[in-house]
Amino acid sequence: MKIILFRGLPGSGKTTMSDFVSKETGVPILRKDDIYDLLSDFIEDHKIKNEISYGSLYSILETNKQTNSVFIVDYPFNKIEHFSIIKDWCKENNVELKSILVTCSDEVVWAERFNTRAESPKPNQLLTNFEELKKHYDTMQIKPENGELSIDTLNSEESLLNMIKSFI
Repeated sequence: MKIILFRGLPGSGKTTMSDFVSKETGVPILRKDDIYDLLSDFIEDHKIKNEISYGSLYSILETNKQTNSVFIVDYPFNKIEHFSIIKDWCKENNVELKSILVTCSDEVVWAERFNTRAESPKPNQLLTNFEELKKHYDTMQIKPENGELSIDTLNSEESLLNMIKSFI
């Protein structure tokens, strides 16, 4: 099995890029927000929804680890301790992990994209104001881990797709 992981901070472009790559490659997407949003109809507690969302991911991966399947995984993994867990899981289960850190280097552009959430926020979009996002996270730029591709969504989709295709 192979996992193409798109990770990064909220609003950086993970979903846009995972959608684009999926459309171009035909690889299905496992997206945290799809699970989280569905759970929001039944569960109020954010922590529980997150635990179920991540638990569901690992359950799906566990079920498929002996196959030749390829999945795009659109989950934030923006904290190093969470990213380490999936890296270790992949290593222990002989699953190929191709991790792509999605960033946006221009905070003005990022804020414009991010602040549109306030118009019609989804349940997973707890923060809808860029200034709130900046206060919530210690840093607005995550450093890529060893062997990880870092992309900046200010670049054209075509150039990003070429980088990603070469990487995966």
